[in-house]
Amino acid sequence: MQTKEDPAGAARQLWAGAFRGMLSTHSLDEDGYPFGSIVPYVLDDAGHPLLLLSHLSQHTRNLDADSRCGFLVTETGDGDVQQLARLSALGDTRWIDPPGEAERYFACFPHTRPYFEQLGFRFYRFEARRFHWNGGFATARWFGGDRILRSNPFGADVQSRIKAHMNQDHADTLRDYLEKQTGVATGDDVVMVGIDAEGIDLRFGDCLQRVPLPRPIATADEARAVLVEMARDT
Repeated sequence: MQTKEDPAGAARQLWAGAFRGMLSTHSLDEDGYPFGSIVPYVLDDAGHPLLLLSHLSQHTRNLDADSRCGFLVTETGDGDVQQLARLSALGDTRWIDPPGEAERYFACFPHTRPYFEQLGFRFYRFEARRFHWNGGFATARWFGGDRILRSNPFGADVQSRIKAHMNQDHADTLRDYLEKQTGVATGDDVVMVGIDAEGIDLRFGDCLQRVPLPRPIATADEARAVLVEMARDT
């Protein structure tokens, strides 16, 4: 992950592609103390993390009483953990009606649909106030939301068409993207579950992997062109 040339860009890729983070809430049981838990997430079309939480969980009870919280996402890797990139956000997490991006959440985490439909889990949205980025030694800095949050330029219909086309007609290309662009090889089927201005999201088995795009895109024609370009480069 490049950090020094474009730290905000690297932070955005981590924000969009970590798919799980540490949610730190205010404990109801131990007043004044933080309570940390790991939760999966996807970004909504405005760039905010969507969480699917059980009403029985401790962190949900904490949030319903006090929405203020922290959210930390980290780069994975070996070696010195302090040299890995991390992005810590301060904000509020609140219950929302089922969002339009719910199907994207279920596409990324298929096993969670029964949690929502049968077990009473509810969607929450984390809305950040500030971000603290650390990409390694001497790279720490604060960012405002305008540097990290990016709205998806593609409406739900366009996203669905692009994903359906790639999944139905270019399954081998998706596998090539995964292997050549990220170095990850798998024997599982590779499925595109997301596309936005700066990357595509792929699922294989129980794993998710973000593939950054070589340049930002904003239209279906630009998406087509950059995906073809990436296929030629693999």
